[in-house]
Amino acid sequence: MATYSTGITATFGSTTFTEVTGLAWTYGGALPKGRSVLWTDDAGSVSLTCLGSAGITTANYGVRNDLTISGGGANLTCKAVYEGLSAAPELNGVTRYTVTFKILDG
Repeated sequence: MATYSTGITATFGSTTFTEVTGLAWTYGGALPKGRSVLWTDDAGSVSLTCLGSAGITTANYGVRNDLTISGGGANLTCKAVYEGLSAAPELNGVTRYTVTFKILDG
């Protein structure tokens, strides 16, 4: 049975992203490394697209915090780094904001 992707919410620390229209995440970007302690430098990534501009700021670039996504059958809670952002305005339309996060291992 298909999962409807309505009602997606996303928070990064105390910031709640608004009007989420797109979400894609991948967990497990690279195999664990190390001898005595398993770790990876690529645990996955998250791409979040929204219409609201809450949390869309260069001040968050490089910040590490808790990322929580719920709804639409795509729940995820992890530590992440605010990796980048982009804005795509559309003439006589709306601006779409995309934020990318790097998932941290542990």
